[in-house]
Amino acid sequence: ACVEGQTRCEGDLVSTCAVGPGGEPAFSPAVACAGDAVCKGAACVEPTAGQRAQAAELLEVVGYLQGNTAWHGPLDWARIRDDGKRRIFRGDGGELDYFTALFHAFIAVPQGHQGLYAGRACGKLVPMPGFAQRGACGRPHPRGVIVTQVAAGNALGLAKGDLIVGLGAARGDAVLAELSQRPSCATSRPGASFTAFTTATTFSDLVRPGEKLEVESPDGAVRAVTVPDGALSGDLQKALFCQDPFGRDTRKPVESELRPDGVGVIRLPGFTDPEQPFPTSGNPADIDAYQAKFEDKIQAAFDAVKTARAIVWDVRGNGGGLTRVGLDIASGFPGAQAGDISYCQARIPESDPPAFDTFKYATYALAPGGRFAYAGKVAVLIDGLDYSAADYFPLAVKTKTSAILVGAPTAGGFGATSATRDFKGPPSFSVSVDLNRCSAAADDTPLEGRGVTPHVAAEYDPKDVAAGRDSILERAVRELDAR
Repeated sequence: ACVEGQTRCEGDLVSTCAVGPGGEPAFSPAVACAGDAVCKGAACVEPTAGQRAQAAELLEVVGYLQGNTAWHGPLDWARIRDDGKRRIFRGDGGELDYFTALFHAFIAVPQGHQGLYAGRACGKLVPMPGFAQRGACGRPHPRGVIVTQVAAGNALGLAKGDLIVGLGAARGDAVLAELSQRPSCATSRPGASFTAFTTATTFSDLVRPGEKLEVESPDGAVRAVTVPDGALSGDLQKALFCQDPFGRDTRKPVESELRPDGVGVIRLPGFTDPEQPFPTSGNPADIDAYQAKFEDKIQAAFDAVKTARAIVWDVRGNGGGLTRVGLDIASGFPGAQAGDISYCQARIPESDPPAFDTFKYATYALAPGGRFAYAGKVAVLIDGLDYSAADYFPLAVKTKTSAILVGAPTAGGFGATSATRDFKGPPSFSVSVDLNRCSAAADDTPLEGRGVTPHVAAEYDPKDVAAGRDSILERAVRELDAR
């Protein structure tokens, strides 16, 4: 029973108590509130002036994305706008609720190389992807998240090899699915693999104080962990950097080693050289000189292991850089074939429906041979953080060589950031867009969102991680031995 005239909320809808035909009061079927009002508490509430201002700015953001993104698939822009407004209006008008609405509108557009960043709010108001202020980095696992790197005395008491198998009521895949919907400063999400990996890297900052985690140790023991109280400090200098699965030094441009079993391993954390300032002159000769110096370092690492019976190139966590560097490396792989791989075309800004210039640029191909020529067996380790140039490298390997890919699908971001616009907020933030539609030369199919899948899927084993063994590398060596 209810009191006549009493109201209650059912989501955003409102239900009113009225006397029915039998003379008894009962709640009527829920209906939408009038205008922009949403049901909060137990009644319809009009948005505040501040919330209306937030909604107006969000619509500007969506318009900027709609007018400039190169995304090739259909998007329901009206739904994106309406969902953003409703998220704002059902919130409290604060910065976190506003940024949450912006985040969901932003990730609804899958084109890569687009960004949503909020300056100092990144890492404080919301987590910063790729960092772990609570001291634990992870990677996706079929049963949830596997912890691959930890700081001593981390806030969650986690150890390498631990599996996060539960988060509240969520279990298994649902753990990452839940965390992926929580706001963070964001690089756009062109594919499912990138979404899973970028979420897992910073899972420990995405969990919330008071939440219950179910943690399984490598020996099978299960324990409950409660996320401690305390907001993120925003001090990323003290946070773990999670781009590499094991926290290896990404400031070293390249490393190589010859294993006792005769297999060479070359680790390439990026396709840029952190030991050189990147040229900003716009002069192609400066880029060429930078690339040549970088490739000299890669060649030295390659020369140190080129007598190996097989070579594994490890590009996991490679955020990209100079695509030509990766293509030069792949040109030396066994079975390398000449021929075009891809090309790009630019969207005409504000064209509706989206139209693209006919001029083709960034036409990539292999030139078999070169300074990295190697006749032995080759494997490449890949994962969902491989982005941009580190998408093109596995694409070339898979389509134009006989080397094998081992690991997880790459990100699927093949374009480049084209422009950035600042917005006032608060919090103040910027949105970047990608006007580049890049396609496969073989069939003109857009590449965006189609990460390169490995020949051999492999995952991290908890006992291996706990013992300091690299499950993905060992799987690659076994595959090479079997071929």
